[in-house]
Amino acid sequence: MTGHTEFSRLIAIEGITPDKVRKETVEASVEECAALARRFDLRELSDLKAKINIRRVTGGPAIRVEGEFEAEVIQTCVVSLQDVHAHISGHFDTFFTEETKGTAGEPDITVDDDETSPEMITNGMIDLGEVVAQYLSLELDPYPRAPGVSLAAQLAEVGQEVRNSPFRVLEGLKKDEKQAKKPAPTSKKDDIKGAKAKKPAKAAKPAKSKKGKAK
Repeated sequence: MTGHTEFSRLIAIEGITPDKVRKETVEASVEECAALARRFDLRELSDLKAKINIRRVTGGPAIRVEGEFEAEVIQTCVVSLQDVHAHISGHFDTFFTEETKGTAGEPDITVDDDETSPEMITNGMIDLGEVVAQYLSLELDPYPRAPGVSLAAQLAEVGQEVRNSPFRVLEGLKKDEKQAKKPAPTSKKDDIKGAKAKKPAKAAKPAKSKKGKAK
């Protein structure tokens, strides 16, 4: 965790030992909450605070950071765009290490089975504020909805609007125009009558001339 963060609470790992748990309490200011709200696309964030326990893992270079946090958030309903108020709380349990990953000749770090690889410690410091911010983001509802708002009804309404859109109307007019240009269907009898009417009239036979008898 390096660089600027909206909610920064740095602690030095020097002096953290396996036999003693270090307890920390962090709380975001109004300005820090506003910055985090912009980062996570929230309408409002307030009362973000956390209680954290830090200790070094016995027999290794890893440091365990465990804690609980809570906050009040206001999100935007994905259906109606109304405000959605929620109380967010969560628990985290993560690890940091001073060692470079994959260093040859160094013992592997053993952590709980459900944990991923530890994060790297930068300049002997851990940013507890950023830890809390990241776990807060995991607890946010990705599709917040206001109470009583039906997503299915909204989708049906959107579908109706699409069907009645100008592009749909124009497409319908083009289909009607093509249908109008097609010749009207005829029955089999009409086809026969038409064929008879188209037959050329037979040429009249020339009259035979009668030769007069000689007297």
